[in-house]
Amino acid sequence: MSEQWNQWEGQTADGKFPLRQFLGTTEHSAVFLTQISRPQPKNAAIKFLLAEPLNADTQLALWKRAAHLFHPNLLGMFDCGRCRLGERDLLYVVTEYAEENLGEILPQRPLAAEEVRDLLEPALDVLVYLHAKGLAHGHIKPSNLLATQDCLKLSSDTLLTIGAQAELCRSGDAYDAPELPMAPVSAKADVWSLGATLLEALTQKPLAFAAQQAGDPAVPDSLPDMLREIVRHSLRRHEAQRWSVGEIAARLNPAPLASAAVVNTAPVMAVPPLSVPLSTEPAVPLAKLPVVPGVPNRRNAPPTRGRGKSPFGYFIPALLGAALVMGLIFAIPKMFHFQNQPVSSAASVSNEPSATQPSATTTARTETAAAKTRAAETPSKPHERPAAASSPSPSAAIMREDSTAPARAKTARDVAGRGQVLDQVLPEAAPQALATIQGTVRVLVKVHVDAAGNVSDAELDAPGPSKYFAGLAEKAARQWQFSGAEADGHGVPSEWLIRFEFSQSGVQAFPEQAAP
Repeated sequence: MSEQWNQWEGQTADGKFPLRQFLGTTEHSAVFLTQISRPQPKNAAIKFLLAEPLNADTQLALWKRAAHLFHPNLLGMFDCGRCRLGERDLLYVVTEYAEENLGEILPQRPLAAEEVRDLLEPALDVLVYLHAKGLAHGHIKPSNLLATQDCLKLSSDTLLTIGAQAELCRSGDAYDAPELPMAPVSAKADVWSLGATLLEALTQKPLAFAAQQAGDPAVPDSLPDMLREIVRHSLRRHEAQRWSVGEIAARLNPAPLASAAVVNTAPVMAVPPLSVPLSTEPAVPLAKLPVVPGVPNRRNAPPTRGRGKSPFGYFIPALLGAALVMGLIFAIPKMFHFQNQPVSSAASVSNEPSATQPSATTTARTETAAAKTRAAETPSKPHERPAAASSPSPSAAIMREDSTAPARAKTARDVAGRGQVLDQVLPEAAPQALATIQGTVRVLVKVHVDAAGNVSDAELDAPGPSKYFAGLAEKAARQWQFSGAEADGHGVPSEWLIRFEFSQSGVQAFPEQAAP
C-alpha cells in the first residue's frame, strides 16, 4: 500500500493541494507535504484516508467540526473533503505542518521527568478544552504529539464525539482504552491513551497490553514517584477506576489547589486586615452599588441597635435625619442641573486610590476647575481636542495595576485625540473550563491599531498561567473595533492593552489605550 501512496507525489488533490513530498504512511493513511495560499502561502500537511462507505460522512463531519476549534496547543485545521487519486476514492484533511513529533524522538532516547511534565501540562490543557466541547481526542500516542515552532500540539484529525459509539477508521492498538469500541466514547478513554503515551515516553517501550487481558498493566517502580502514580491511575482497566483529567492536573500541580483550599476554609478573621493589599480601583459610590435581592448591603441593610440603652440613642438619629432633609432641599436642584451637563468618563473616574470617594458632583466640579486652570496656563491649538470633550468609551473599567501587569498606561485624561473602543469581543470560554479556575486568571493582550481604527496585530503581553485562556484572549482581541487616534489633526496608529479576566462566574475585559 505504501508504494501506491508514494506514486502520487507531484499530483494535485482536489485541484488545489499540490502533493510536494511524501512524508509517511500507516496501514490506513498517508501524509504529504502541501501548501496553502490563504491567508498567506505556507507549508501544510495533507492526510489521506480511504473513503469507507460506512463512516466517511461521520469522519468528514468531525473534521468540519474540528476546523472551528481554536486552542494554542491543538494543531490547526485548514480544510477537508473528498477527492480521487488514481483509482481510489479518498478523504483528505489539511492541517498545520509540524517539524517533528514525539514518535521520532523516542527511538533515540527516553524523556526526562521534567520533559514529561512540560509535555503533560499543555496536553491536559487541550483535553480540558476538547472535553468541554463534547469531544475526545480519540488517539493520543507519541506520533500525535507534535512540535511546531517550539510549541507542543496535539493532532486534531482523530477526534471522536463523547457518548457516541466509536467508529474507527483504523485497527485498534494498545493506546485505545480496553472498553473501546464496545462502549461509547468517554473522556476516560483519553486518560488511558495519555497514560500509555507517558509510559512509553519514560521507558521507550510501548505498552504491552491486550484488550482481553485481565487486571491492570504493570507500571515499573523505577519511574519518578509522581509520574508513576499518574501513569498507574491512568492505566486502570476499568473506566470507573481511572483518574479524570482534573485529578491528573491536581496531582501534577497540587500546590495551587492546596492553597486555594486553605483560603476558602479559613475563618474570616484569620487573615490580618492590613496584610491584604489595597485595591487600586477607585471606590464605587455607595449610591451606585447594585441592590441584590436577599443580600444586605449598606444601602438596604436593616438598622442595628446596641444592647445597652444610651440617652443619645434616639437624639442622634433625629439630628441626622434633619440634616439629611436639609441637604436634600439644597442638593436636589443642583443634581438636576448637573444631570443636564454631559460629563466624560475621564471626569467621573479617578485612577488613584483614595481613602474617601467624593460624590459625582464634587468630582465633576473639581475636574472642570482643573481643566480651566490647565487651559489658562497652556494656550490651546485649533486642531486639538481636550480629553474631557471626547465621548465616553464603552470600556468596562480602568485597568488595575497588579504584579503581572506592566507599568500604568496613559488614560483618557493624559491623551488628546485618543481613540475609543467601538466594539468588544469576549473570549468564548467553555463553562466546564471556567469551572476549573481557582480565583481569577488574568491575561493581558497588547493590540496594535492602525490610523483607521482597525486591529493590525495582537500579542500576549502577560499570558498568565493557562495557554488555553491566553489563546482565547488573543483571538478575541483581534476582533475588537476602535476609532482611530489623532495627533496634530491627523489619524495615527495606537496601541491598547486589554486585560481579560477569567473566573468561574464568566469573562470580563478591561481595555486601556497605551499609546499615543
